[in-house]
Order: sequence, then structure tokens, then C-alpha cells
Amino acid sequence: MATKISLGDKARISFDYGVDAEGKQIVKRKSFKIIAGATDDQIYTAANNFASLCEKSLLEIEKIENYELQA
Repeated sequence: MATKISLGDKARISFDYGVDAEGKQIVKRKSFKIIAGATDDQIYTAANNFASLCEKSLLEIEKIENYELQA
């Protein structure tokens, strides 16, 4: 049976940078490592606090969980 080993989690925040010459939305992202044991609410609050310091509009907050699978 396969087992998973955590490689650490990240929060990724996406910002709206307007549109390009072709009318497509420009999205820029910033990723941060998450301290082990942080709750989803803590991650969401921290990401929102960071986004409030930025000039661009917040689009989304993602939590990315990374694992290695071993046999």
C-alpha cells in the first residue's frame, strides 16, 4: 500500500493586474510556505491581511498541499 509523506504546504494568492492588449485578464501570483499546524482560517486571515497591503485586487486564495507517494 502506498504511503504519503508531506513535503509542506503553501498558500498562493492571486491578484488582478488588469487586461492585456488582447483583452485577456492578467493574473499574478505570490506563494508562501505555511507553518505546520496552521488552520485553514489562520491561512485565510493571513493571506487576506497580506492582500490588504497590496495595491492590486485580490482574486483568490489557494492552499496547496504537497506530498510524495512511496510504496
